[in-house]
Amino acid sequence: MRGTQTILTARPPPDPISTYEPNHPESHYPSDLNNLERIWHDRYHFLLQIGFELRPRYRPGWIPSWLNAKGEEVIYEDSLEHLLPQIMDAKRIKDGATVCLKAIYRTPKEADIARYFSSPDLLQEPANHSVPILDVFHDPSAPDFEYLVMPLLRPFDDPEFTVIGEVVDFVTQILEGLAFMHSHNIAHGDCTGANIMMDARPIYPRGWHFKATICAPDGVTFITPLARIDHPVRYYFIDYGLSHRFLPGQSRFVLDWGGRDTDVPELKKLQPYDPFKVDVFTVGNMFFKDLYQKYLGLEFLADLIGFMMNHDPEERPSAQMALQRWRKIKAGLSTSTARWRLRKPDESVGERVVLDTIAVAKQGIRSITHLFNDDSRTW
Repeated sequence: MRGTQTILTARPPPDPISTYEPNHPESHYPSDLNNLERIWHDRYHFLLQIGFELRPRYRPGWIPSWLNAKGEEVIYEDSLEHLLPQIMDAKRIKDGATVCLKAIYRTPKEADIARYFSSPDLLQEPANHSVPILDVFHDPSAPDFEYLVMPLLRPFDDPEFTVIGEVVDFVTQILEGLAFMHSHNIAHGDCTGANIMMDARPIYPRGWHFKATICAPDGVTFITPLARIDHPVRYYFIDYGLSHRFLPGQSRFVLDWGGRDTDVPELKKLQPYDPFKVDVFTVGNMFFKDLYQKYLGLEFLADLIGFMMNHDPEERPSAQMALQRWRKIKAGLSTSTARWRLRKPDESVGERVVLDTIAVAKQGIRSITHLFNDDSRTW
């Protein structure tokens, strides 16, 4: 990870007056930026100066492409509106890579923890599943803010899982990452599904658009992902805004409202709690809601989920204990089930027959391919 950059403090040139007419009457899209987008538009020159280029929509003097377009196209890349004030995609000029920028208050917690896990030594650890921080820089016009530069990621379930082996890999990576995080005396505090992402480049080798995630980087061309079972992805925890870091020997009880998971028993009352045990419950609850309830055939997760979601925090396991329990469960699974299709409870008989037939056909093709490639992977 690179250190903090030295930023030139010269005031960037003023934005030119827009030459387009906001809310053009013939437009199918709003022809003006929303208030949240203006925040990023106003930082265009500053970001460009330090090596990051925003999309054409945020360039000063932007004229919506559809105002002068001829034809029947209904999708335009620069029509994709952004509604999140903290994060934005950008092209890193030095290599053309698409990255994610996150603007955060300069507090010692989130940025410091994220950078800690991105130190050169820890980045080499296979069990480290904290989002890599590629760079950190400050904004001279907004001294209370700093920017984190991260890889462009996708939600862990976009696209959805398709076979059992993909779920097994996901559970393994998440428990390894949680145990690793806790071993460094850091509790995440909000490790719900919303804060678990994946590096989807193996299944989208040509990339995807930050806003139109079903499209290629051009924002128009629809794309189909490759299968995770054949192109494994890596999962990451993100967002340490509610995290807690402790010194060795320090009391591990805290007093706050916790994260998004409203099912955690000890958070139903405002009283001191152990955030490490809350993390374990939250991850178990994520496995329950986002995997066990969503797909059939995952009965092997029941014991692990019950173990992690014990309502008594004193009886609830540590992350390391949950990982050990999972490894025993995983060792008992037959590798022949790795490519079994995941079914959903609401599938009709007709849907099930069609989807099973397609899955068997794909499996046959894969099996032949593996014979020629001598591919011995099972999970």
